[in-house]
Amino acid sequence: MCWTSTLLAVPALTVLAFEFISSSRADAVVRAAAEQVDNMRVEYHDANHARLRFTFPFQNSSTQQGLIIDAAAHLQPIGLRYSELHPIVSLINPQSPRADGYWEAVIVKPGKKLTAEVEIWLTAPDVRRAVADLGEFKVDINFKYYCRTPMKYRRQVITLNSQEFKEIAPEPTRQVSVEPPKKAVAPDAPAVPISTPLLKPGDNIVEVVKKYAGETARPGDIIALAESPVAIMQGRLAYCEDIKPRYLARRFNMFFDMNSSLSSVYSLEMAFREVGTWKIVYGMVCGLIGKLIGRPGEFYRVTGRSVAAIDDCTGTLPPFDKHVVLAPAYPDLVCEEIKQATGLDATIVDANDLGKVDVLAITDPTRKAEVVEALKPNPQGNADEMTPLVVIRDRRPPKAPENPNKTVPMPLEEIPASQAPAENQSSNDSKAEGTEAKPQEPNASEDPKA
Repeated sequence: MCWTSTLLAVPALTVLAFEFISSSRADAVVRAAAEQVDNMRVEYHDANHARLRFTFPFQNSSTQQGLIIDAAAHLQPIGLRYSELHPIVSLINPQSPRADGYWEAVIVKPGKKLTAEVEIWLTAPDVRRAVADLGEFKVDINFKYYCRTPMKYRRQVITLNSQEFKEIAPEPTRQVSVEPPKKAVAPDAPAVPISTPLLKPGDNIVEVVKKYAGETARPGDIIALAESPVAIMQGRLAYCEDIKPRYLARRFNMFFDMNSSLSSVYSLEMAFREVGTWKIVYGMVCGLIGKLIGRPGEFYRVTGRSVAAIDDCTGTLPPFDKHVVLAPAYPDLVCEEIKQATGLDATIVDANDLGKVDVLAITDPTRKAEVVEALKPNPQGNADEMTPLVVIRDRRPPKAPENPNKTVPMPLEEIPASQAPAENQSSNDSKAEGTEAKPQEPNASEDPKA
């Protein structure tokens, strides 16, 4: 009975320990600070159109960062009261302002604020009078975010009065840029980034390379692909709210630093699915022991590259910024297929703006140093440059031409017996007669015992 109680106590105590750590670990606390509304202004673009604008902050009062996955603003109520004004309400992310209403996932650092802007377009025959008659109105701010725990859904009501808006001169409306930003490339640059349209799940990787890099690449060049677009084309991604994290994912993620992708329950759940429960558990044990003995990184050494390469939300350009993206599958095979189709060496890499270049696969391992050196400036970029391909120029010194007059000695076994040297012939004759060669006398200066 005593042994049975002891065996049952071990898992029970383990669960209690996880629960204690989980409850004691801080989580992000993000709110829309309605009391800090500022910069209220109204613009009359013509007699029939007005735009009301104001700002407010998303405030994170915790010691953990929060990921605001989505946010939107609505005029309240959404019934018939304002139907004659045809209101169009937009919530704008100041870090990635877009006029199409899309909210890019964004991180709010611990103890920091993210100032957002609301735009309300109104249309009426006499819009000035309509705005004056609007009086007090309310705007709903709906947003969702997560950090250590699964998604949290919040709603904040902001009460405003149209008479408190200051009239200003009309400002130009924002336009959605169809051209991604491009980095300047020198003519003799060792790496040339290649622009492509948005790459989506189901796109053929080899055909994309042939179509967009074929005219730029020259014999001897290397074609480098960013890992995330390759994984996306392979369909290795999942929308965060479609991922249902298991119990262990909601507990083990507490042991990772908040800047790690695996601090998210969604990314860690995908790691479980990628390599299996027991490997993650074993990696956690090795990781904890490694930290105790001063060897960090043991978890990733055990679980492998497929776990270390997982990108949490905000790690990829829209519309995949709300997805968890895995590492590419069979990267070596992908590179070989590209080489067979183009005749050029290929590599799949993970590079960042800090100068770190991780080569996942390459057809010619002897050229790995070339790839690392060429991609240290990160010509692909980590924003929305949409340059997933890079052509790395061949800068190897040219091979010295062979001397056409150089004579190659014929191997000894191929020399006809009739052309063999006389001394070799006599030696062969003596061996044929069974005579032994006279041993060489030792040098007098040498020790015969040596």
